[in-house]
Amino acid sequence: MRHVAPKHFVSAAGVLISLSCLVLVVSTGWWAFACSQLAQGAARGFFWTGAQTHVVRTSHSSVAAIARINLTSGIGQILGPLLAGPAIQHLSVAWTLSCAGIAGALAVLPSSLMVCLPPLRPAKKRRAARSAWRRSGVGLASWAGASAGGWRAMMNSYVPVVLAEAGHAASAIGVVVAVANSMSIAGGAGAGWIRARRLRLALVAGMMTTGVGLAMFGLLGGDLVAAATALAVSGIGAGLLQTVGPALASETVNPEERGEAIATAGTYRAAALLITPLGVAALLTMMATSAAVALTGLVMVSATVLNRRGNETSD
Repeated sequence: MRHVAPKHFVSAAGVLISLSCLVLVVSTGWWAFACSQLAQGAARGFFWTGAQTHVVRTSHSSVAAIARINLTSGIGQILGPLLAGPAIQHLSVAWTLSCAGIAGALAVLPSSLMVCLPPLRPAKKRRAARSAWRRSGVGLASWAGASAGGWRAMMNSYVPVVLAEAGHAASAIGVVVAVANSMSIAGGAGAGWIRARRLRLALVAGMMTTGVGLAMFGLLGGDLVAAATALAVSGIGAGLLQTVGPALASETVNPEERGEAIATAGTYRAAALLITPLGVAALLTMMATSAAVALTGLVMVSATVLNRRGNETSD
């Protein structure tokens, strides 16, 4: 971020996401899937870091700006599968991936129209720059990113498994997951009205809600309505974290450090996406899937309490 303008990160994300789709059209070998996943991961990192840094630097309200991005992204997450399903059914997987690759490439066009902000300048004093990373706001935002990443990882892996093991139909599982994702979008959109002085309180509430909701889902997975309600509650909290976390990180550092602060919070989220499923897999050797999911939620709650106490001590 200190050498390249944010808009170029967004453009690079479009190119990478396009390549991640087109490489699977060329081949379905293991190397193609590996390259596709690497390109997809890099594209997500480039896009979120570049886009969030750009809007934070060009908007009066960091929270409202990031909320708009997350709302638009959430709509795309819903529309994408809805369009891909019929396309695969009536055309083919290759044609669908080709269309997705073209759509990713076309994203370069609007990104080229973004204002070209200058790269972030490094802090004048190294000591001041180092102290920025010790600020409680950045640490809290990073743990919020980890909670949001853990929730997303569970949604993409073990949540459907718990519902399936409870004997629920595939259609019902799809509805429950859709409800949770919709509530996540709603939580992120609603965060735009949170005032700057309430960001820390909102993050703590979001982390608690995410963890408690996930734990209750693990305990109540047999009851479809109760499970959907618990996931909806946790989804609202996770959506709140995805919006407020980067906003708090950017608000508690110097202007030239905002890009790195947002990237740090994103790194915690990415790490949680990887580590959480592996941790649950290890727990499955000792307990049932539902119990492992419930324990994961309790770990999130415990981490929130400990992090909150640490911030109060440091402040």
